[in-house]
Amino acid sequence: MRVLVIFAFCLPPAFPQAVASRPFRLDELKTPPGYGVGVHATVGGGPRHMTFGPNGVLYVAARGNGSIVAIPERGRTVVALRGLNGPHSLVFRDRDLYVAVNDGVIRLRDAVTGDLVIRSQAERILNVPSGGQHSTRTVGFGPDGKIYVTIGSTCNFCFEADRRRAAMVRFNEDGSGEKLFATGLRNTVGFAWHPLTGELWSTDHGGDDLGDNEPPEEINVIEEDKDYGWPDCIGNQRPNRGWGQARTQRCDQTKAPEFEMQAHSAPLGIAFYTGDQFPASFNNDALVTFHGSWNRTQPSGYKVVRIRASTGRATGIEDFLWGFLDLNTRTRSGRPVHAISGPDGAVYVSDDANGNIYRVDYQGPRINQGGIVRVVDNIYALYGLRLAGDPALFQIFANGIVLETLYAGENQVNFVLPPDMKGDITITVKNEKASDEAILRVD
Repeated sequence: MRVLVIFAFCLPPAFPQAVASRPFRLDELKTPPGYGVGVHATVGGGPRHMTFGPNGVLYVAARGNGSIVAIPERGRTVVALRGLNGPHSLVFRDRDLYVAVNDGVIRLRDAVTGDLVIRSQAERILNVPSGGQHSTRTVGFGPDGKIYVTIGSTCNFCFEADRRRAAMVRFNEDGSGEKLFATGLRNTVGFAWHPLTGELWSTDHGGDDLGDNEPPEEINVIEEDKDYGWPDCIGNQRPNRGWGQARTQRCDQTKAPEFEMQAHSAPLGIAFYTGDQFPASFNNDALVTFHGSWNRTQPSGYKVVRIRASTGRATGIEDFLWGFLDLNTRTRSGRPVHAISGPDGAVYVSDDANGNIYRVDYQGPRINQGGIVRVVDNIYALYGLRLAGDPALFQIFANGIVLETLYAGENQVNFVLPPDMKGDITITVKNEKASDEAILRVD
C-alpha cells in the first residue's frame, strides 16, 4: 500500500488548460494601499517594451504592427514610425533611438522631433539570429557605453548550433566588436542595471513540461563570461533531471540565480524604481512583469511584482499590480509586459493583450530620504509628504510600538522616542490611505 501511495503522489499533473481572455475592466485591478491605477493610453499592435525620450515623452514598441508609438500625454498617441520588423524594445542614446527588431538592432538618428514623427532613415547597425521559439530581442546601453542584446533559445531544451542563442551579446555603439557576454540564458527578455551597485540584473524563463513548480523563473545578476546553466541545469545549480540529454556535471560551474520566482509565470520586463513620488523605501526596488503561464495546472503570473532590492540584493517579493487573472473562471483580462518609472515618479506598465498603458501613482504618506532628525533629547522631527491629512487618523510607530505625537501636519511630524530604544529602529507612519517606513539609527 505504501508503494502505491508514493506512486500516486509522483504522477504528473493534469494537462494544463488554456487561460481564456475576458473583457478588461479597470475596477478589477488591484494595488497596495495608497496607490492608484488608471489607463494612460491605448496602443494598437501589442505594446511591448517602453522608454522615455530626452523630451520626456513615452515611446512604446508595438511589435504586432511594426510601429513605434509616442505618448506625449494621457490619452494622446502619435505613430512615430512604421514598417519595422517586429520591434520589441527601444532605448535612446542622446537624441538617437535604437530599436531591437527580430533580427538585429536599427538606429534612427535625431529621432526627437516637434511633432514626434521620426523621419530619419533607419540604419541597421548589427545583425543577430532571428526566429526560433523565442523571437523577441531586447537592447540596452550599459554604463560602459556598449550595446547589450539578448537572444532567446530556439527550443525548450536543446543544444544550440549558434552560441549567440540563449545568451547575451555585447557590441560597440556602432555595432562592431561582437562579444559573447554571458551564456546559459534560455530566454532573458528583460534586463537593467541596478542604480546602487551598477550590476546587470535580468529575468530568465525556465523551461516547460517539468511540472507545475519546475523549473523556477529566475532573476540573474549577469557577469561577463559566466554560464547560467540552460539547458542542463535549473534553479540553484541543480541538474535538469527532466531532460535526458542534460550534462549534469556542468552545474557546479554555473552561476546561481540572484532570486527564484514561481515557475511558468513568464517574467518579461525588469526595471528599477528611481522616481521621487513613491515612498523612499521603494527606491532601487525592481519591478518585474509576469506575462502569465500556459504550462501550469493552476495558472500563475499575469501581474506586476515588486522585488525588494534597495540594498543591492534581492530580499523579497510582493504583488504590485494584479487582478488581471481570475482563477475561478480561468480567464485573464491582460498580460503585463514592461513596467518603468517615469519623470513624474509614477510607474507606467504596458499590456500587449489589450493594448493598454497603465499609470500607477502614489497618494499615501512619504518619508523624505534622511528625513528623520533629532531635535532635542528624545524628541525627533520627521519630514515628508502627505503625512497627516487628518491628524485624528494618523499614527507613528517605532518597531511596532505607538509613539507619542507632539505635532502632526502634512509635511512634518514631531514625536517622542522612548529613551531605551537604541540601534536600528524602524519608524512607521500610517494615515487613512497607507503607511511608509524608514530606519532611524540611534546610538
